[in-house]
Amino acid sequence: MKRALLVGSSFSAAPIFFLLKKRGLHVSVCGRLETDPCHQYADASFYIDYSDREALLRLVESEKFDFVIPTCNDYSYMSCAWFAERLGYPGFDNYNVALIIHTKNEFRRITQQYNVPAPRASCQKTNQPINVSGMKYPLLVKPIDSFSGRGVTKVLDTSELENAIDAARQASRSGEIVLEEFVDGALHSHSAFIHNREIVVDFFVDEFCTVYPYQVNCSNHPSQLTIAIQSAVRTTIARLVKQLDLQDGLLHTQFIANSEQYWVIECMRRCPGDLYGNLIERSTGVSYMDFFVRPFLSEIISPDVRLITQKPIGRHTISVQNPMPAYTFSHTIPAVNVHITPLKSSGERLKAAPFDKLAILFAEYADETTMLEVTPHLAELVSLESLEEIYLDN
Repeated sequence: MKRALLVGSSFSAAPIFFLLKKRGLHVSVCGRLETDPCHQYADASFYIDYSDREALLRLVESEKFDFVIPTCNDYSYMSCAWFAERLGYPGFDNYNVALIIHTKNEFRRITQQYNVPAPRASCQKTNQPINVSGMKYPLLVKPIDSFSGRGVTKVLDTSELENAIDAARQASRSGEIVLEEFVDGALHSHSAFIHNREIVVDFFVDEFCTVYPYQVNCSNHPSQLTIAIQSAVRTTIARLVKQLDLQDGLLHTQFIANSEQYWVIECMRRCPGDLYGNLIERSTGVSYMDFFVRPFLSEIISPDVRLITQKPIGRHTISVQNPMPAYTFSHTIPAVNVHITPLKSSGERLKAAPFDKLAILFAEYADETTMLEVTPHLAELVSLESLEEIYLDN
C-alpha cells in the first residue's frame, strides 16, 4: 500500500483526505491540533506545526512517503514546495515560482513585469521609509504574507496611513507590506486547472465580503460575469501560466472587474478554503477536489467538459462582527435546498471575523435570477442566537 502525507488537518482538508482514502492509500495527517477532523480518520497522525518547514522536512525524510499533498492555506503549500523540489515530489512548482505566486510583493513585481492588469502597487520592506509618490488615494495597505483579509486596511488619505501600516506589519510574519491603489468593482474568482501549460477546464465565481470587508463570506456559481470579461481573464491567466512555466494543477485567482475592465488581485496554487470546491461540485457535477489532488499523485487532469452542468448554487460562511457564544441559528433563505456544515459546538464562543466561522451553508436556488438576487444578502437571512438571548430574554 502506498503512503501519502496530507499536510493539513482542518475541515477544509477533509474532502482531500477522503479522496486519498478512496484511492486505497495509507493516509497520514500532519497538523498541530489533535481535535481537527482529519486526525479522527487518519491512518497515522503527526501533531506538528507544518509552517515549520524544517520540522516537516524531517518528518518526510524519516517516513519516506510516496506522495505529499498540501491543503488549503499558504503555509501548507509553501512548506511542501520548499522540500518537494529537493526530494522530487510531484505536483509542485519550483520554490522560487511558488514564492512569487504566494507572496504579495513578489506577485506585484511579476504583474508589472508581464503587463498583467492589476492595481498599481508599492512594496515596502521593514524599516524602509514609506513611499506613496505618484499613487492615488484611497489605498489598500496589506501584509505581504497574510490571508483571509487579515491586517488589510483601506486608507483615504495620508493621516490614516501610519496606523494602517502598523496593523499590516503586526499581521505579517515578515513585517513587510504592500500598498495598492484601491480599484472599484465586483470581486470574483477564477479556478483554472492546467495540463501541459494549457487551461483544460476553468470556473468563474462571484464573491462578496459582507461581514468583514476583505474576507469572502458569500459566493455563487455560475457567475454573472460577461463572456467578454471571462475570456479576457482566461487569456491573461493562460499567458501567465506559460510565462511562469507552471506545473500541472490548480491556479486560483481573485480579481476585481466592472463592465469594461478587470484587475488581478492575487493568485494561489493551493486549494481555496471554506469548502470552495464543494460550491463548484454542487453546481457543475465536476469533482473539483479530485482535479486538485491528481498532480500530487502523478495523475493527469482530463475532465470531460461535456458533462458539466450549471445548477445555481450559493455558498455562505457564517461569521460575526462581534464575538459571541453562539448557541443556535436559523435562516430564511428562499432556496430549493440548504445544506449546512457546522463548525462549532452549540454554546462555543465565536470570535469576530476574519478569525472564526460558525458554519458553512450551500443553497440550491430554483433559478439563476434568485441566486444573483439572494447570494449577496445571505448574511442578512441567517439569524444567530446566544444562550443569553434564549434563556434571559424570555
